[in-house]
Amino acid sequence: MRKILVVDDDPLVRKSVEKVLTHEGYASDFAKNAYEALIKVGEQEFDLIISDIRMPGKNGVEAVREIRRRFKEKLARDIPIIFITGYAELIDELSAEVHGEVILKPFDLDHLLITIREYL
Repeated sequence: MRKILVVDDDPLVRKSVEKVLTHEGYASDFAKNAYEALIKVGEQEFDLIISDIRMPGKNGVEAVREIRRRFKEKLARDIPIIFITGYAELIDELSAEVHGEVILKPFDLDHLLITIREYL
């Protein structure tokens, strides 16, 4: 079973993504910020990360950079990243595109599932 880490500070987003992932048969875990995401990646293996870009503290792009830097020996490959964000600022989007796919909020859950399937 494929395991997905969802990183988002919005509990409603986490809940709706959890619902669809569970329905589709994916295992999932959740973090409400970059700090929690770093802990979870250190403890478990994930096949994909879905992360908000704008969060308190480190943003999603910074979190992914840190995950890849800190755990590069542990990770046999780069974990695919799907960024979700309600902010379409060019800087964040360009930075995110270097590391993964960008989906703007509010997003269609079917579109998110199609994107997940493309990476897994």
